[in-house]
Amino acid sequence: MGARVVKTSIAAGLALYLASFLHYPGYTYAALIAVLATQKSLTRSFGLAKYQVFSSFIGTLGGNLAAYYFGTHPFIGAVLVYALFIIHLRLGWRDTILISIVTALNSFSTFEGELVVHASKQMSIVLIGIGCSIIVNLMAVPRYEHKLEELLNRSEGMLRGLFYMILNDLDRFDQRMSKQDFARQVKEVRTYIQEARHYAELMFEDQRFYPIKGRETQQAIRTLRQMELLSNHLLRLNETLEKVEIWVEPIPWVSRLLNVVLLAQARVFHGRPAHFSLIDRAIGNLDQLFERMDLPKNRLEFTTRASLLHFYMNLKSYYEDLKGICGLSPKP
Repeated sequence: MGARVVKTSIAAGLALYLASFLHYPGYTYAALIAVLATQKSLTRSFGLAKYQVFSSFIGTLGGNLAAYYFGTHPFIGAVLVYALFIIHLRLGWRDTILISIVTALNSFSTFEGELVVHASKQMSIVLIGIGCSIIVNLMAVPRYEHKLEELLNRSEGMLRGLFYMILNDLDRFDQRMSKQDFARQVKEVRTYIQEARHYAELMFEDQRFYPIKGRETQQAIRTLRQMELLSNHLLRLNETLEKVEIWVEPIPWVSRLLNVVLLAQARVFHGRPAHFSLIDRAIGNLDQLFERMDLPKNRLEFTTRASLLHFYMNLKSYYEDLKGICGLSPKP
């Protein structure tokens, strides 16, 4: 159970208590508003609060006016909901449509005949609910750094494991992981990366409330963006291996380069120097090796050379995006 669930529950209970203490009719409605108003970050709470108040005012006004002039027939309620959808979509307030509709229907269904008095009570309940959600969020600022670190480590470990599978598959031609199984593993990694990016973006929104610096949060977002690219390259490397049944024997320099890149990745994610200049020099020598290769003499040699070059280019792309985690621009 996450902290947001606990805070939402506390906000709902606090709103319920205050509304009942003030003897407002239908005080359970305050708890519902508190639940709808609680956000994942403090910045979002403050940013959406004014729109939530405006939307609640529109809903309260619409619900009371509809009940006052047309009665509380269900058909009138349906027209009211439709009108609120149109108004909010025109205003671009998609995030507050629900709170406006809930407010309107509550005002509509509990209308007591006195327009101003009933509308005032309804808005007071709304303000209690929204206020309680902000107060609880302010007292316990959402913190996601531990969850982010856990997801970063898990994602990197899975990426390294998939890379290691490719390294092992170079020497195995009959026991390789199937393309479907590998793609399933990559999809799982991407799920963790997307979840980590979500937490990193929430932290960036609330950076003024965090001890962690905004620059470090930006670095985490950049790292996760590059990790998504790495997962794409791994998928392409595996697809290339599926087509490389014609490699009748291991190619030593390919395995060595994979080992070097794997070691560099481990050093990058552990904050140690990865000696990119040495790897760049080795890759430059391999580029020259490809340029000096003799032209293929038959179709088999051509196919072998093409698949080898394709694998090598994908590996280089993986390496360049790995460098991007350290803020190094990829080579053109």
